[in-house]
Order: sequence, then structure tokens, then C-alpha cells
Amino acid sequence: MSEQSRPTAWAKLRQVVIATTDHESDTRALRAAFGLGAGFGDPELKSLALLDATLPVSAERYLEVISPENDTALVTPWLRKIGGRGGYVLSVQHPDPAGVRERAGALGVRVAVDTEALGHEILQLHPKDVGVVLEVDGIADPDAWFWDDIDPGPEAGAGISDIVGVEVPVADPAAMTALWRDLLGLGEPAGPDELDLGGAYVRFTEGGPSADWTVVLRRATDAATVPALPGITFRLV
Repeated sequence: MSEQSRPTAWAKLRQVVIATTDHESDTRALRAAFGLGAGFGDPELKSLALLDATLPVSAERYLEVISPENDTALVTPWLRKIGGRGGYVLSVQHPDPAGVRERAGALGVRVAVDTEALGHEILQLHPKDVGVVLEVDGIADPDAWFWDDIDPGPEAGAGISDIVGVEVPVADPAAMTALWRDLLGLGEPAGPDELDLGGAYVRFTEGGPSADWTVVLRRATDAATVPALPGITFRLV
């Protein structure tokens, strides 16, 4: 086994990205339901004709809402196809993107994007191969993240305190779990259809492929409510 293909032992779910055709309304609904602050915009996405709101949920995890700024954005046809809203990207911090790239090639998984942002290597694996847009963000220090210099942190008194997990419908949950485990170089999964990614889970459920994810959030106050955003299900625990 080459050095690049050795198991890396950890990967961390950092951002859950929702795509929508109604950026202003959906972002406002999430802030109101969950007591989230203004957050900030990803400075890298403007050049891709994407509107962005990155909303800190905890010290380590974020809800992100993106929308096409115009018809040149690559997400536009997909949003039309699914009805205007859905789960789009799961951003996973990983110390060895080169190893992921190597394993993807060996497993026949397409790398849709291979680039660099803010000095770090980024891969995006093709959703038709891995069930979602799986973004692998190459930051070797598990306590560091892109937004450490600009992140205002979670809103004081917010109604939620963390992203517990994400449930994604796929055709074969067990096979998809095994594929992600192999791609990310992880050990045995928490269960046949669930991966522990730094204290938050990704669980594959039968019924896909579909962008109708369930995002599970830890309730912090009784004021938290569930927003009505068809195409995404939120569950408070």
C-alpha cells in the first residue's frame, strides 16, 4: 500500500450546503427558526455566480445556503430539475486529499472539481457516484478551518447548538457507506449505513438518489422551530 492510500483515521463534517432558488427568503427562514446570526458569505463563491450565506451553528459546523446569482451558475439546471431546493454539498475536512484522489481513481469515482481555495486543496466528488457532492477540504489540522479569521461564531442564545447528522437517500445505503469509508480512508463505520465524521454522522437511507435530505440539529432552547422548506427536512433532537 502506498503512503497516499493508507487509512487516515479521521474526517470531519464541517458544512451542510443547501441550494435554493430563493436565497433571501430561505436564509431568513433558517435564521428565524433557529435563532442564527447573520453569518457571512464565502468569498470564493462570487466568481462562480453564487449567492452565499454561511451560518455558524457550533464552533465547528455550519449551515450554508447557496443560490444562483444568474443563469450562468452551474447549479441552475439542477435546481430546476429538483424543484428549486435541496441538499447539495457536504463539506468534509480531511488531512489527505491526495489519498482521496488516488482512492477515487482506483474505485472509479469521478473527481468533478480539483482546485485550491484559500491555500488549501479541494476536491469535489461526483454526486452520481457518491450520492451527494462530497467536498473534501484538505486541512490537516483538525482544529483549523477556512473561516477562523472571519467567523463571528454561533449566535448567543441560538435555538440550536450543533449539527448532529445528515440523512441522505440513496439506492443502496450499505454499499454507499462502504464506498465513503474506502474513499476517506476510515476504519469500520458506526453501522452498516452510518459514518461518524468528527462527531456528526452521515447516514444513508433507502429511497434515493434524492436531494431531499434530513438535517438533524441539536436543540438548545425551546424557541427553536422547524422551518417549512420543501425539499429539505429538519429534525430537532
